[in-house]
Amino acid sequence: MDHLKIAAKSIWKERYTKGFAFFCPLCATPRRLGMHPKPGQPIHYAQVFSAAMFFTLITWSFFEWKGIVSFVPFWIAFEIFYRAKVRASVACKKCGFDPVLYLVDVDRARSAVESHWKVKFEEKGIPYPGSTGTRAPALEESEAAPRKKAVKSAPASDEEITQ
Repeated sequence: MDHLKIAAKSIWKERYTKGFAFFCPLCATPRRLGMHPKPGQPIHYAQVFSAAMFFTLITWSFFEWKGIVSFVPFWIAFEIFYRAKVRASVACKKCGFDPVLYLVDVDRARSAVESHWKVKFEEKGIPYPGSTGTRAPALEESEAAPRKKAVKSAPASDEEITQ
């Protein structure tokens, strides 16, 4: 049996995909980003370093070897744009949930989801529930208590059955 398990395994290794998969915590929709959520992958360093080297070569007459220090401002600019791109793509298109905004301010995240749904309802021509500004009246204490069903007792004698 062990030979079958070994033979069933593929000799090809799974290639690391750049995508980042997760589920939306609000609507449980499977999501996938086309990039890793955090910068700092080896390819990122290579890209920024090659940009810094190109900048150094272009400005060689002015900066000479000091132009290599341009890696730092290039990295800062890269990280700002990369994080903004991830931030824009991480929000759920179906329910409007934004996990980054949720980490910063829960109330703003709730209002963002609510405004997303208001727009969705308006697109369909359906009035948004609660748009009148009034909420459903709260149940009184007597109504909030669970109601018991009236249960008939079993007939005690044959006379009750015939009646």
